[in-house]
Amino acid sequence: MTEPNFVVTDHPEANRFEMHRDGELVGFADYRVRGNTLAVPHVETLRPHRGQGYGARLMDGLLEIIRADGRRIDPICPFAAGHIAADPSLHELRAD
Repeated sequence: MTEPNFVVTDHPEANRFEMHRDGELVGFADYRVRGNTLAVPHVETLRPHRGQGYGARLMDGLLEIIRADGRRIDPICPFAAGHIAADPSLHELRAD
């Protein structure tokens, strides 16, 4: 069996990150731009894909993009805040 292909992309025109699994949208994270910081008020895994760890994969992907762009995150969404709080290597990305 082939491992699923997950891709997280930034869609600045829609102010959201999207995650696709084998081409199918499985989750997204809305954001607002505040200078060099992205405020993330909402992270969602679509209903048929919940409970499979996709929200964490989405967060990891968007944080990788944010890190590569030299930006920071204000995780307003409780899920996003919890994901970052659980991993000390991500704390440096928080805009405090």
